[in-house]
Amino acid sequence: MANTLDNKWSQLGATLFEDLSEGVFVFDASLTVVSRNPALQRLLRLPPALFAAPLGVRDLMLACARRGDFGPGEAETLAGAAVDHLTGAHTSFLAWPANGRDALRFKARDAEDGVRVVFVTEEDVTSKPRLSASVRTGGVGIEARKLEAIILGQIREGFVVTDVNAVIIDCNPAACEILGVPEEKLLGMSTFSFLPAGDASKAVEETIHSTLGDERTWSDETEIVRPDGTRRMVQSSITPMRGADGAMIGRIGVMRDVTARRDAERGVREAETKFRNLVEGSLQGVMIHRDTRIIYVNQAAAHIYGSTPEKMLGRTVLDYCSAEDLRRGEESIRKPVSPAWKLRGRREDGSTVWVEVNACVVDWEGEPARQVTIVDVSEKQRAEEALLHAQKLESLGQLTGGIAHDFNNLLGVISGNLELLREQMTPRGDHASYIDASLRSVRRGAELSKRLLAFARKQSLKPELTNLNDLVESMTTILQRTLGETINVEPKLAVDPWPALIDPGQMENVLLNLALNARDAMPHGGRLLLETANLSLEHDLVRAPTVIPAGDYMKLTVRDTGTGMTPEVLAKAFEPFFTTKDVGVGSGLGLAMIYGFVQQSAGHIYIDSAPGAGTTIHLYLPRAAHTVQTRHGGKPQSANAPGNNEVVLVVEDDSDLRDLAVLLLNRMGYKTHEAADGRMALALLEKLPHIDLLFTDLVLPQGVSGVEIAKAARKRFPGLKVLFTSGYGESATFENVLPNARVEMISKPYRREVLAKRLQEVLSS
Repeated sequence: MANTLDNKWSQLGATLFEDLSEGVFVFDASLTVVSRNPALQRLLRLPPALFAAPLGVRDLMLACARRGDFGPGEAETLAGAAVDHLTGAHTSFLAWPANGRDALRFKARDAEDGVRVVFVTEEDVTSKPRLSASVRTGGVGIEARKLEAIILGQIREGFVVTDVNAVIIDCNPAACEILGVPEEKLLGMSTFSFLPAGDASKAVEETIHSTLGDERTWSDETEIVRPDGTRRMVQSSITPMRGADGAMIGRIGVMRDVTARRDAERGVREAETKFRNLVEGSLQGVMIHRDTRIIYVNQAAAHIYGSTPEKMLGRTVLDYCSAEDLRRGEESIRKPVSPAWKLRGRREDGSTVWVEVNACVVDWEGEPARQVTIVDVSEKQRAEEALLHAQKLESLGQLTGGIAHDFNNLLGVISGNLELLREQMTPRGDHASYIDASLRSVRRGAELSKRLLAFARKQSLKPELTNLNDLVESMTTILQRTLGETINVEPKLAVDPWPALIDPGQMENVLLNLALNARDAMPHGGRLLLETANLSLEHDLVRAPTVIPAGDYMKLTVRDTGTGMTPEVLAKAFEPFFTTKDVGVGSGLGLAMIYGFVQQSAGHIYIDSAPGAGTTIHLYLPRAAHTVQTRHGGKPQSANAPGNNEVVLVVEDDSDLRDLAVLLLNRMGYKTHEAADGRMALALLEKLPHIDLLFTDLVLPQGVSGVEIAKAARKRFPGLKVLFTSGYGESATFENVLPNARVEMISKPYRREVLAKRLQEVLSS
């Protein structure tokens, strides 16, 4: 044992402090630095050339002050104060560097004969990495063992000296603190007794024996278990200690408690794992780029762009920006922070995806980068487009309906007067053919107006419980004959179809119009598929520019193999008077009429088409939940049946049409009273002793409608018959507003014989 102790200190200077993190320097009574270690140079940030020649303590402190290692002020004053502390009674003081480093603590300890050892440490030693260092003891005029004892007592690394069997024979206070055992108990314990029990610890022990046997130093981080059961993570280095004859007589161990650092690293790793799991599992896309080059992308972002993270890494963010919005994307990159904005992205296959993005500058792996968050708003965009499209068509419908109303009034006046003129002409009169031609034009104008009203969803409908299979089957032969032999009409019908509440006559017109459009798109022939299907939607279905609410529908699909539509044509397909046909060939009202009919039937329609891929029209008609109660009037009346002096109140705001209606009624044998608006009609009702029938326009000025006039008239004359007319052609039910009343409707422009027949039907009911 004595031989071990005698040789221990001679080897400490070469091997014991290889992992020392503290800076150490020694100065003698003349205040000359006689020894120092490399860690001192790192901590004080001094050049190696400074130590090439003898260096005084004052010069050392002055060099430190001039390099900004101490607080602001005069370097001379700071250096002098530092020397006073190091040589005086205040043997420990803090210096605050001016460049943002941690504070440095200087601690001076007496050796002998005026020699002092100074330890320099960072105040927060766990926040800085530690570098290896070695102590140089040459030139010190004191015993090496005493100097090393001073150092061992002050440093924070634990040191143990063991025999060849790893039994501790000497240690410093730091080792006792790390191992959690006082010195008197630690001496004589085996270092391996601190390893946790198990095969892993046995493997560590064998590795240490093998490494030291090969005359190498063993270094690693291991977990130890203190006697009180607490666990610590220790970074250890074990070096063989040899005697004069070169044989290994023991071991020198250096240890450092790195539990706090490992816990901090584990916390960082856990935080990084949580962040990665959160980002990777997010439905929101995240992309990080530096100088537009993508350095990170999560799965959600890759999915949005139809790609994979591996394919996207290294490419630029502008590669995923559509050509239409490329300039906006470039502008946003130049801004430090970009608020949320919407643009068109480019998917891997070249298709477009609408995304909402925002960006900010972040620190990524120690360097500034730009983080972009991405949300796929394609469905939202389609819904917004559908709403805008619906609002646009609604506005067009209101405008079209108003035009059709006024147009019908004009046609009514023209038609009525032409019929009166025709009655006065002889069958072979010179002008009879002119009048007949004019009447035919009026009828074509009326048909045009009817299509406008269909688009405006104000046409008169007679809905019935309809089996679409039966309707399609009955139309197949007619359509095949109409389209010709080059086009095959192929019905595909649902099994047990649900009923739909629609006007079957108008539905036949829809099929005919769609078939004719398909024929024009297939000049060289093709296929026309008519398919019915029961369909239940659990969620709203967005098919730009249409949103179809959840529910049960009878679906009708009309698909052709024609030329298809471009996106520009498709966007305007339902607008009235829009057509791609030559002037004089199409009116541009076919699809507009179909759109209005489907909307008025509480259904939905959208078109799927692309150039060269044909066109598919999808109609969703609500499943009927009730039957239609039909009403039966009296026996049919003759179209020329005369009146019998019945009293009729005529309410019409168009003076020409009102005059015509009064003239026709008088010629038919009715007595008439007339009013130009609702207020005048109400005042007249108070004066009239009796009327048999109210013939009134539905829409009137002065804030009083035809329905309100009818209600007032029925109160004064119970049992009064009512005949409404309108240029809007509304399909209305009046049972709720006029109970127990026979109410009929005649659309403008009306022909004289139709008016006569309808008057007789109402009066005889």
